[in-house]
Amino acid sequence: MPIFERQVAKIVQALELKNMPIGAKFSESPVGKGVDRKLRICETFEVVRQENVVVNLSKENCTCAVGRHIVGWQVLSLEELASVFFAAKIYESEETAKASLGKQPQPTYRGRFLILGPLDKFEREPDVVLFFVNAAQADRILGLASFKGAEPFVHYPASTMCSAVTYALAKKKPDINFISVFERRRFKWPPNELVVALPFKDFLVAVASIPYSGFGKLPAPDDMRIKMLMCGGLLPALPRISSLSLVLPLSDTFHTHSCLRHR
Repeated sequence: MPIFERQVAKIVQALELKNMPIGAKFSESPVGKGVDRKLRICETFEVVRQENVVVNLSKENCTCAVGRHIVGWQVLSLEELASVFFAAKIYESEETAKASLGKQPQPTYRGRFLILGPLDKFEREPDVVLFFVNAAQADRILGLASFKGAEPFVHYPASTMCSAVTYALAKKKPDINFISVFERRRFKWPPNELVVALPFKDFLVAVASIPYSGFGKLPAPDDMRIKMLMCGGLLPALPRISSLSLVLPLSDTFHTHSCLRHR
């Protein structure tokens, strides 16, 4: 039986996850039950999700130069990396690309293999646990992981998918990856999905906090309304999924009201 099966079951059930969390671990040796294929790192996430397999990635079978760079297998010069990002029109110039990329965590060699697989199939402690979730689930995961204390963490825009693993390790803090438009188009991932990466220690805190944190098992909407009334609070309207809240400057509010009156 996989050693994390119980913890995985708890967080999948509590957050009603549609996707199994993915474990990521750097190692000098591959997993015996893992498969070896020529893949991009971002592509491997999709293989893991669709086929429910553990994959052994290495410098030899990783087909993406930027991916090999990010995980420290074949480091590119800053000029080479900047030219790739500029060619993709991510930055306005190569100089801008160099200035931006130079401020991000630099690649570090952590092992010959990067092992990616469903967390419930992992037989050893992963370095990072990744969740493919919507915004509401991301909020709860980060809330659970912060139950015993939280610190601000830096977000690096224009990040690739594979950086979700390495940035969480480099920062030793959770990382949020919004999935770049390039990877989202390639694999047809839904627009409401993003990635939350937790260092393994934070994953354990999140699971242990489920019974105690307000981000854990949520009461039914009717129960919440009853508790608000008993505490003398205002009775909130039940949320409607189709509603959207907009915050407008006061001048825009008057302008909108004026436009509506003259329709």
